[in-house]
Amino acid sequence: MTHSTDILGSLWLVLCITFTTAVPLSSFYPYGPVAGDLLVPSGLDVFSNATWLPTPFLFFGTQYTNIFVNNHGDLTFNLSFTGYIPETFPITGIPMIAPFWADVDTTGTGYVWYRTTNDMALISKAMHD
Repeated sequence: MTHSTDILGSLWLVLCITFTTAVPLSSFYPYGPVAGDLLVPSGLDVFSNATWLPTPFLFFGTQYTNIFVNNHGDLTFNLSFTGYIPETFPITGIPMIAPFWADVDTTGTGYVWYRTTNDMALISKAMHD
């Protein structure tokens, strides 16, 4: 390794450190019981109770009025979905939104919180993020 390579490597490290900043807490959404969230039970292949949606949700031409929050990072309509099947979407017969799709086990650690809201400030923030 040459002296100029050492200098460039050090310069790159300094630049990375210089431009790395912490995300302020105000950038996060409020969560947990203080925010009115509900908790999906801990475990493997678990899900919430059916949650009524205050406004019907139009998804691929069908309106839904309730949703299930599944701990594998997906939301399903009409029925829960307990299995993690790494396959392409859509999964036949299961209307699903999967913003985070993984085989998750929250037994002993980790939580999945959820809620519905009519808080326009929170909805506006979500629409612009």
